[in-house]
Amino acid sequence: MTAWLRLGSVSALAAQAPDAQSWMSAGERARLAGMPATRRRAQFVAGRWLARMLLARAFGGGWQDWSLSDGEDAPPRACGPVPASLSISHSQELVACAVGRDVLGLDLEPVRPRKGLDALYAAITTEAERAALAAHVGQADAVHRFAHAWTLKEAGIKRHGGALFATMLGHALTLVPSCALHADACTWLHDGHVLALCAADVASLDLAEMAAAPRYWRLLRAGACAPAES
Repeated sequence: MTAWLRLGSVSALAAQAPDAQSWMSAGERARLAGMPATRRRAQFVAGRWLARMLLARAFGGGWQDWSLSDGEDAPPRACGPVPASLSISHSQELVACAVGRDVLGLDLEPVRPRKGLDALYAAITTEAERAALAAHVGQADAVHRFAHAWTLKEAGIKRHGGALFATMLGHALTLVPSCALHADACTWLHDGHVLALCAADVASLDLAEMAAAPRYWRLLRAGACAPAES
C-alpha cells in the first residue's frame, strides 16, 4: 500500500505551526517544555506539525483530527480517523516524516567525515555489504557509503524493532541492492544528507517534492535469503 514521504525545513515549519497550546497534547507540551536547547525544541515542533499535516493529506480529515503519542522512549503513534503508522527523523535544519497503513521506519543522517569512520564502517557492515554499497551507491567515498549503511539499518530498527548494538555490530539486518519490485527500503541523497525509508511497499511511494530518484534495497533479517530478482 502507498506510503507518503515529505521533507521540510525545521525553522520554516516551526514558524508556520500555531502556538503549541492550541494543537499539542498535554504530554507533548510537557516534553517540549523540558527541552532546553532551542534547536531541539524547533525540531520537535517541526516534526510533530509536519506529521499532522501529512497524516491529514494522506488519510483525510484536518490536521486537528490527528494526535500523536508523546512517549519519550518510544516512537510516536498516530491516532485519527483511520489506522495509520508514521516515522519522524530530523537532522540539523531538515526534518522528514513518512506515513502509511503498515509499520515503517525512517532515518535521516548528515553525510560528514567523523573520527574513526573507517573502523566504524567496517564494524557495522560485512564484506559482502561493503561490496554491494560500492556497486550501488554512486558516490565513491566511504563517507557516503557509511551514511547509506547506517540510515538503512536505523530505518530497519524503527520498522522491525531490535537493539542498536545487535543490529549494527551484530549484523541482525543485512542490506542487499534490489530492484523496486522486491525492495523494502530505499535511500536518497538530499541536501548533504542520506534519507532511508524501510516500508512494506516502497515501489509506490508518494514523494511529492523529492527530486532525486531513490536507490532500492532489501533488508534481510539474520538467516533470511534474498528473493530472486526477475
